[in-house]
Amino acid sequence: MRCVASFVLLLASGTAYAAVGVPVAFATLAKGAVSGVAGPAQIVVRNPVDWASLWARHTRFLTAPPPLPAVDFSADMVVALYLGERPSGGYGVEITRIERTDAGLSIRYRATKPYPGAMQTQALTHPFHMVKLPRADDPVTFILETPAS
Repeated sequence: MRCVASFVLLLASGTAYAAVGVPVAFATLAKGAVSGVAGPAQIVVRNPVDWASLWARHTRFLTAPPPLPAVDFSADMVVALYLGERPSGGYGVEITRIERTDAGLSIRYRATKPYPGAMQTQALTHPFHMVKLPRADDPVTFILETPAS
């Protein structure tokens, strides 16, 4: 009987933690090295007014800016990550994984830099990655992934 009670307790505790570390699907809206957002930023957008404002800021230096990507904010939200100004090409940022945890959403990302001695574009760049994911009103935490040794 004690074994059955322990098993039931284990099952109950497993369902209580089912939402911890659950992967969240996301889709890239835009990614690249040219942005009007000059400084480093981690931005969460949950409404169309803020989205239009961010997109206008992001595309302000483009001579033919692409149209605002459609986002249904009743179902989705946007997360944007900007590295800020970099001295050359070869820098990048990528959102690699999003998880729902007890504390909210965890946005994991990787930042890259040029290999020493590699030929790169000699121009200022502003690496960014913008993604769409299912709407959540939970707090959002950004976590930089460090390369494996």
